Amino acid sequence: MTASAPAMTRSPRLDSLTGVRFFAALIVFGFHSLHYVSGLELFGAGMVGVSLFYILSGFVMAWTARDDDLPSLFYRRRFARIYPAFITAWVASLALLVSSGSLTSWDFLSPTLLQAWVPVEAAYFAGSAVFWSLSCEAFFYLMFPLIHKFMRGLSTAGIVAVACSAGAVSIGTALATIGVAESDFTRWFLIIFPPLRLMEFVVGVALGMLFRRGFRLPVPLWAAVGLAVLSIFLAAYAPYSVSRYAVTLIPFVILVAALATADLQGRVSLFRWKPLVMLGVWSYCFYLLHAMVLSASFRASRLFEIDAPWVVLGGALLLSIGAAWLLHVVVEAPFERRLRPSKVPRLDSDASPSAMAASDQA
Repeated sequence: MTASAPAMTRSPRLDSLTGVRFFAALIVFGFHSLHYVSGLELFGAGMVGVSLFYILSGFVMAWTARDDDLPSLFYRRRFARIYPAFITAWVASLALLVSSGSLTSWDFLSPTLLQAWVPVEAAYFAGSAVFWSLSCEAFFYLMFPLIHKFMRGLSTAGIVAVACSAGAVSIGTALATIGVAESDFTRWFLIIFPPLRLMEFVVGVALGMLFRRGFRLPVPLWAAVGLAVLSIFLAAYAPYSVSRYAVTLIPFVILVAALATADLQGRVSLFRWKPLVMLGVWSYCFYLLHAMVLSASFRASRLFEIDAPWVVLGGALLLSIGAAWLLHVVVEAPFERRLRPSKVPRLDSDASPSAMAASDQA
């Protein structure tokens, strides 16, 4: 990494970090599509898209943080940004579960955002298989004011040490459990357990703080993208314990750093393309809804005896995007405006709505 200008008082727009969010969500969509369509083995490690969300979330929160913010205001903004769309998606999931006759008492745990702390599959996948990640993210939000305050007092070398330590815990745990049989408990510990997944978020926070201090990554964007794509391919064929984040963690850090550097230095970036940035803004809603849309679409195809899985899959993708837009317009954006405090210092603010969107995990 190389140093440039000193830390800025106002964070510039980083639209590429919003644009790349849609690809992270699309990877997860591909992973869940494996349940319905064969030939998508490349998406076998599609859960790495969640890891990218966690790194992005940590980076942008640190990048846009202000030292004079209050934790109470930060928590209120996070609630306003995340919870209305989530609870709406949860209600939709209940309707789908009732219609399929698969509703259980565990499904009512999801609104508490505590399901990721329970080492039982029926609990941590309650409501919808994607909601567990919001439980982790809620824990990250709870910890962020403390993490930010701690790192703020460190030297640059200290921040690098924290990032390396967090990455070592994440990757080291995955490597140490190679060969351990997959079960409800091991799946929970390796993939769901919030304190372990916090390490990816901490790496993102450290990277964002380094960028605020003027560091940039002199790696061509095309090389960073190529490395990330290669790591996703390798993760699909890696041992189970390392396939969900260990293989991709370093390449994703390089990708996020390269995207941020490209935006800050005015380099060409496909991820700043306006339609892609808009899809990135909708990506949280897309993430919340896509598994339900996939399930409903393929249930309908069986009901109407439509034997064209790829056509149904394409339709499910378009429906997921349309539903995400609708949820964003009707619930996410207006309720955020109504619920969040205004005209106060912010830990997660920026002049750019798209940069704000980049701080949200799905």
